[in-house]
Amino acid sequence: MVKSRKRGQRRKGRRFETASTLVLGRARVRRPSKIRHSLLLLLIAVAAGALWLALDDRFYIYHADVLGVTSVSPNEVFRASGLPGLHILWVHPDEVEARILAALPTVKSARVVCGLPAKCTITVVEREPMVMWDEGGQLWWIDADGVVFPAQGTLSDGWLVRGPLPRDEDGRLDERVRVALTELWTAGANVSPLLYVPGRGLVFTDERGWRVIVGQGPGMAERLRVLEHLAANLQARGLTPRFVDVRFPDAPYYSEKNEW
Repeated sequence: MVKSRKRGQRRKGRRFETASTLVLGRARVRRPSKIRHSLLLLLIAVAAGALWLALDDRFYIYHADVLGVTSVSPNEVFRASGLPGLHILWVHPDEVEARILAALPTVKSARVVCGLPAKCTITVVEREPMVMWDEGGQLWWIDADGVVFPAQGTLSDGWLVRGPLPRDEDGRLDERVRVALTELWTAGANVSPLLYVPGRGLVFTDERGWRVIVGQGPGMAERLRVLEHLAANLQARGLTPRFVDVRFPDAPYYSEKNEW
């Protein structure tokens, strides 16, 4: 009896094991087909979305909001950006900003922000000219950094300088001349219009009608003080010089006969 019961339990166990194995086998066969079906649907959806993005005209840029412009027009900035007709996904703000700065020297900085579907905003900061330089009839504007760019008109508040335009290797105003102009501007000197003479630097005619050579480089405030002391001395002596040279404050020079 004991042996027959054990044989019956073994047979039941075998039947159970066989059944469970068959169930598991069926699950493994069905699962890959469902995954393939899901992947196929996903690929179709991705392809359809990509095709929609590529062909839908709403994702191409035909307009941008341009902020901060005064001397240049919004259309000039937009054209210089290279954005017209560009797909929104192909926009690289750093490259767009670089194109604007390269094409428009009057622009000091540019910031580009774009978003879906095709909305772009360009914010620029324009250069503020401090000096208008007349180089033989060719008019230039120059800002406080020494950047030279074509004049867009006359300056109501800036100074006028005439003469050959000294530039450095980067095309900017010579640093010594830029420093001299900045110091004269800061000192509030009434020196416009100025004349630039190679080898002598900046020259102006003061309220007394004297030609004054102030040169270039730093130290303009000291040179202006020396000029006032020298002028007081000359006037006290009844002398009227043709020019006064204060380029070297320790040894100012004047002449009643010579032009220079």
